[in-house]
Order: sequence, then C-alpha cells, then structure tokens
Amino acid sequence: MADRRARLALIFLVACGVGVLSGLFGVGGGVILVPLLVLLFGFEQHLAQGTSLVALVPPTGLLAFMNYARAGEVYWKVGLLIMPGIFLGGLAGGRIAQRFPPRKMQQIFAALLFGLGIWQTISALLSR
Repeated sequence: MADRRARLALIFLVACGVGVLSGLFGVGGGVILVPLLVLLFGFEQHLAQGTSLVALVPPTGLLAFMNYARAGEVYWKVGLLIMPGIFLGGLAGGRIAQRFPPRKMQQIFAALLFGLGIWQTISALLSR
C-alpha cells in the first residue's frame, strides 16, 4: 500500500511538472506525459496515451485556452476550422492505434517525436 501511495505521489509530482510545461509551451500530454508514463512508470503505450488524454484534455486544455484567450492570443477562425479535423482525426487515430501492439506504437511514437525534435532544432538554429 505504501509503494502504491509513493508511486501515485510521484505520478502527481510529474504531472505538476507536465502541467507547467503544457502551460508554457502548449504541449504536455503526447509529447511529455506519455513518454514519462511509459519510461518512468512502466505503462504500456496505449494505456499511457489514454491516461494522458483523460488527464490533460479537459482541465489543462480548458485552463490554458482561457489564459491564451484572455491575452488575445487565439486566432479564432483558424482554431474553429482546425477543430473538426482534430475531432475526426482523433477518432480515426484512436481506432488505428488499437490495431498496433504496444511495442510497435512506442516505436512509431518515438520516431515521430524524434523527427519533430530534429525539425524544431534545425528551425530554431536557422531562424534569426
């Protein structure tokens, strides 16, 4: 029981850090929380993804959105145009993900993050 409480406390502390990063950079669940749940806590990829979605989309998404909207940092037209694609893509992505074994999902996810990291690094180094 003590080990379970310690694990939950550690997950809570990690989540606090992820929340800060989510508010700062607009990322958290897929980019930070999912790998940490897999690497630090031994979650399978699908379980980490589902847990991340339930934990981040409603509270963090809404609170971060409210802060950005209050600051005038929301391009409403584009955001509303993106929304149906995200909705339909999320449904399709969730179904497609269930067709892959957890290990394969972890490899695909790692490759995606690696590619985005390289792209972001090159972009940051080349921009003025």
